[in-house]
Amino acid sequence: MEILRTEAPGHGSALARGAALAGAGLVVAAGGDGTFNEVMNGLAGGDVPMAIIPAGTTNVLAKEMKIPEDVKGAVGRIIAGRPRRLYVGGMAFPNGVTRKFFLMAGVGFDAEAVYNVSRKLKSFTGKAGYLAGGLRVLLDWDPAPKKAFIDGRPFEFSSLIVCKGARYGGYPRAAPDASLENPDLYAVVMRGRKRQDVLRYAFGIVTGRHTAFRDVAYLRCGRVDVRDVAHIQADGDYIGKSPVTIETSRETLMFVS
Repeated sequence: MEILRTEAPGHGSALARGAALAGAGLVVAAGGDGTFNEVMNGLAGGDVPMAIIPAGTTNVLAKEMKIPEDVKGAVGRIIAGRPRRLYVGGMAFPNGVTRKFFLMAGVGFDAEAVYNVSRKLKSFTGKAGYLAGGLRVLLDWDPAPKKAFIDGRPFEFSSLIVCKGARYGGYPRAAPDASLENPDLYAVVMRGRKRQDVLRYAFGIVTGRHTAFRDVAYLRCGRVDVRDVAHIQADGDYIGKSPVTIETSRETLMFVS
């Protein structure tokens, strides 16, 4: 067994890829959803399975996969678990850059909130850092309408969440029908552009009522194309700006749980 430590953004992917090339039989990632995302990006498409020990801010992937959020429980699950194939999300940018995600990609309000939270602030404040970033964005929220094509159909939105997993930010389920064990994506398209709309959507996701809102479209889909420029986050980390194409990655992951 070898213990490796990440030292900078993107290092987790390089370490995971190197471990796989060196013949590792299993890569165990200890950390939060951002670390898990990086390790998955280094392993997806290969034969080396991944497992996790949750030690992050919200541990959304652990909740999604029903993995205990304590070290003893998580290690017990790894020992007793079996590899299963997961379908992760994929993003492709016009410059040829690609990125995969476990749970969701957000375009619009939540991505701007993540953009306003530095890694240093998040490490010190945890969930409060995201809240502070969201409140900062909310004060000046006046977005121009943007357009996405979902399986070729045009949709106007102010914020958009493309889900591979069901959970969003913890226990709430943004896409109650989504599962990492099948290839479908679910898009949550929010059209309201007022501050009170953002608060209403947040309350709706927490209570599970958002899919019935008149100004929300909830769609099972295979591909989402965002043509307009907007901030993007994936699994709680800032990625960059659209345009972007989002679909299920052709590279799956073996995951022990």
